[in-house]
Amino acid sequence: MSGKDDAIHPLPTTGTDVDVEEPTDGRVRRATRSRQLVVETFLDLLIEGEPQPTAQQVSTRSGVSMRSIFRLFDDVEAMHTAAIATQISRIRHLLVELSPDGPLDGRIAALVDSRAEIFEAISPVRRMAVRLAPTSRPIRTDLDRSNDYFRSQLEHTLSSELSATSGRTRRELLDALDVVTSWETWERLRTAQDLSVAQATQLVIGLVARTLRG
Repeated sequence: MSGKDDAIHPLPTTGTDVDVEEPTDGRVRRATRSRQLVVETFLDLLIEGEPQPTAQQVSTRSGVSMRSIFRLFDDVEAMHTAAIATQISRIRHLLVELSPDGPLDGRIAALVDSRAEIFEAISPVRRMAVRLAPTSRPIRTDLDRSNDYFRSQLEHTLSSELSATSGRTRRELLDALDVVTSWETWERLRTAQDLSVAQATQLVIGLVARTLRG
């Protein structure tokens, strides 16, 4: 998934107008804190299992009034987009580069273990994003960037095996690997098939190995 935290640019001050500028700066800081509190609360509700937190739920939990919430965000989509951006910053430390060197079995295990950790962290927010993507261009863009990242990671980590093929065969192999290591596959295994993290991880490792070996 993408986005940058809103930057706070204090107004320039001079020795004669500091007293005038400080209240405005204070309001900006309070608004920024309240905005972040709303976003963090929204994410916490999602993670706790609330599939579509309402503004009233966020207000009750965060202590930020409904009126303030609607003043802080232009619309509900803006709050959703801000939540996704914050989620990215929360899990950024999990987005590590994997080595393309070493035994194949070790690289497959490292890849799937990494995906499992990431997918477990992002699933509550990803479900919301998938649901809203058809009507939200910013969220669709975030999902596209996330998918591109995971596909590029595959190409890097399994570059030796992919380079042994070419043309359409390489593309079809990469497409197949992309599917078996995707969040959508993980979500099905964890929810529809009710597998544990360990069970799903081992199953995906096996799928990747069989896909590569034909």
